[in-house]
Amino acid sequence: MRHRPRAPQRAHHRGGARRGRGPGRDGSRIARLAAKRGPAGAEPPRPVSDLDRFRGDLVALSRGIHADPELAYQERRAVERITTLLAKHGHRAERPLGGLETAFRARVGPPGPSVAFMAEYDALPEVGHGCGHNLIAMTNVGGFLLAAAQAKDLQVGIELIGTPAEESGGGKLDLIDAGVFRDTVATLYSHPGSDAHWAVSERLLGITVRRVIFEGFASHAAVSPEKGRNALTALIALFVALDGWRQHLPSTARVHGIVREGGVAQNIIPSRAVGEFGLRAAEMTQLTEMIAHFEEMANGAALQTRTTVTIEEAMRAYLPMKPNKPLGDALVNELAKRGHEPGRDELVTASGDVGNVSQLVPTDYIGFPVSAEKLPGHSHALREASVSDYAHESAFVVIEALAATALRIARDKAFRDSLRG
Repeated sequence: MRHRPRAPQRAHHRGGARRGRGPGRDGSRIARLAAKRGPAGAEPPRPVSDLDRFRGDLVALSRGIHADPELAYQERRAVERITTLLAKHGHRAERPLGGLETAFRARVGPPGPSVAFMAEYDALPEVGHGCGHNLIAMTNVGGFLLAAAQAKDLQVGIELIGTPAEESGGGKLDLIDAGVFRDTVATLYSHPGSDAHWAVSERLLGITVRRVIFEGFASHAAVSPEKGRNALTALIALFVALDGWRQHLPSTARVHGIVREGGVAQNIIPSRAVGEFGLRAAEMTQLTEMIAHFEEMANGAALQTRTTVTIEEAMRAYLPMKPNKPLGDALVNELAKRGHEPGRDELVTASGDVGNVSQLVPTDYIGFPVSAEKLPGHSHALREASVSDYAHESAFVVIEALAATALRIARDKAFRDSLRG
């Protein structure tokens, strides 16, 4: 069972009234309770929790980022919203960070090593926050604020790192190169899912993106077609080859692509055609083999059409996700306390730059639902669900679980040491 609702709460009253007993001692106790409840027996006000202090601000943050999508490396307004919220609650953000204008870091606790939350906030072309990065911002900013509010007896610091450009470019790779994670003992993360399913320790595929450029000769498509070399035909031949290859790929691999350029007019044989292709695999050895075969197919398409081909790396590789078992165990335990039984160690055929961090630093994350229905990822439907009350209630569960786990890491040396075991 992937989602277990909380058990009904039962009231246990010590010394409660029993059958056959009159007023007296028990009657006096009931009277005292009624007095505490106030007029008409109303319940006393519930104490305000640390999370309650941030609820309104966090929902407003999610809605603000969602309504104002910004693409990779351009997330200036999202960062302004986040850092303004941090400042409101007494936290100064270091920005820019690692040479990136839209990266930042906030911190509490002693200097030196730290456990880090990783926030994302970039959007997609056309579908905006169809991947729910407004919720990734909300949950990790919220996790940091909640942990910071309870930051006593810390042996290491707790950080919030704003990581731009997950969808295209790999901001976490830039931050790795800049040494931002050099003293990080563990990282925590979250990601909304496309069905009513909680998950921990999901394994993501690695991905590399290749840009393929075919070049031929332009010529009049009707008067002198024999003098042309059709670059678009070469690109189409590559797509056909990929379709044949795809049926033989294992379930742990994926290949997909688009046409970036394909000609300028229907009566001119295209002299240039450009495609971009994503290659994904669960293991780097498998991905390396796929790259080699892909390049053979591209060269074969050029040979068929007497064109030339150039193959470029369009985006640095995202490595496969390497979940951390002790961290995963802790997250599962925190979700169980809140009535959820997450799936564990499931293969997800998506990719993310969190994989690169996980290969360097002990890392794990929570996948959480935004709807009771199954929705396609990177879609208008998921975009709308990502700002729903359902999504925000799931996010508050994630915030509590992430914060509790971060505090345990920061306070418990034996647990920290186990992460590197």
